[in-house]
Amino acid sequence: MRHPTRRAVTAALLAAPALAACSSGSSDASGAGPSRSAPGPDALASAGPQSVVLWHGLGGAAGAALTAVLDAWNAAPGTPGVTVQAVYQGNYDDVLAKYTAALRDGSTPHVLLSSDITTGFVKDAGQTVSASALATANPGDLDLGALRPAAKNYYTVGGDLLSVPFNTSLPLLYANDALLSRAGVDPASLTTVAGLDAAARAVAAKVPGVKGFCHPTADGWWFEQVTAAAGDLYVTPDNGRSGTGATALSLGGSAQREALELLTKLHVDGTALVVGTNGDAAIQAFASGQVALMFNSSGAIGSLAKTGATGWSTHPLPLSGPAGTSGPLIGGASLWVDGKHEPAAQVAAWKVVSHLASAAVQERFSQASGYAPVNVGVDDSPTQREFLAKNPAWAVAVEQFDSAATSPATAGALTGALPGIRSVVVPAMDKAYGGDETLDAALDEAAQAAGTVISDYREQAGL
Repeated sequence: MRHPTRRAVTAALLAAPALAACSSGSSDASGAGPSRSAPGPDALASAGPQSVVLWHGLGGAAGAALTAVLDAWNAAPGTPGVTVQAVYQGNYDDVLAKYTAALRDGSTPHVLLSSDITTGFVKDAGQTVSASALATANPGDLDLGALRPAAKNYYTVGGDLLSVPFNTSLPLLYANDALLSRAGVDPASLTTVAGLDAAARAVAAKVPGVKGFCHPTADGWWFEQVTAAAGDLYVTPDNGRSGTGATALSLGGSAQREALELLTKLHVDGTALVVGTNGDAAIQAFASGQVALMFNSSGAIGSLAKTGATGWSTHPLPLSGPAGTSGPLIGGASLWVDGKHEPAAQVAAWKVVSHLASAAVQERFSQASGYAPVNVGVDDSPTQREFLAKNPAWAVAVEQFDSAATSPATAGALTGALPGIRSVVVPAMDKAYGGDETLDAALDEAAQAAGTVISDYREQAGL
């Protein structure tokens, strides 16, 4: 599962006062957040064997790939005396709920793999040590310069990389090549939202019984993607990355507004297929040829391949804003090192995190799971080049990852209120897509409701 559902994450969000109370009070501009000081190699050298506990929510192929990597570590530890115990805590929702409880009773793991959407929440809990601090204190381990800029951009605040991205997905446009050909659509026209709109309308008009476009709206990720692709901010100020964080939802950008209007019209006039919140429904509709174009995560490549569908291709997320500042947002999850354990345990945890983000592990994990490798060292691997040559859908995701603009817009919204924001934006936009409300009315409704969510979160978290 790529993203947490709204209900469970919102429940954890409501625990923010408890999290704030547990916070160590260290140390970013807002007075909360990961520590910016970390122990170095001496702490581990003077200690005995260390067993690192890592909590995660990866199931299926990704979970199996992670287990294989860590089993190999334990069989021949990369750092003598350091072993790791991976604990599957259920899906991302379950992980967050258990982490919230662990903050209260002091039983947090040494390493937490937590989804992108929870970044603001974990940051505000103030119990972790920043990746920047650990890398500085341990120069012989992970080189942060080897991580792709787009991945670092999402998890960086004030120049401080908070956590290390591990499994990273990207948004893609999937195309049924035969249907586009029958409609006379040049795939090269799919680089903009206007091009996507024209292509979808051409297919719907020229191929009987086929819809032009679809995308799942389950978690609101796509409304944030459309905003980043327009080069606009989703929350203000600075997408929640300065001062004391986000204070309001931002739906006023002209390119953002134009893109949302085009997508809304596709749904209202019947050019698009309404698949609602069911992500599997979008994949099945695309695989069966009911629809020609689909927004979906790169993580859907594997699921689509399993359907046996052929004759499809992937394309980067269409843009509607300036090329230098607009682009995709990443998804997936990142690794956080807990700062409440002994210094030796923190260094041992960093050793494990460094291993998981290494080029060798990232290549192996990416090919097994479908997530894009976060380490640029993978690009020099002959086996990776051979893999991408045989799997062009993977190659598009990696190329987009590598070329993505790094700007405040593409860094994405950073706020612990993001799950709650999604819970009010999605139903409002569903009204617009269904023709039950004008787009302007839906945007106003979403902005007002999100403002209340943000205000409540700030009060609960003591921001």
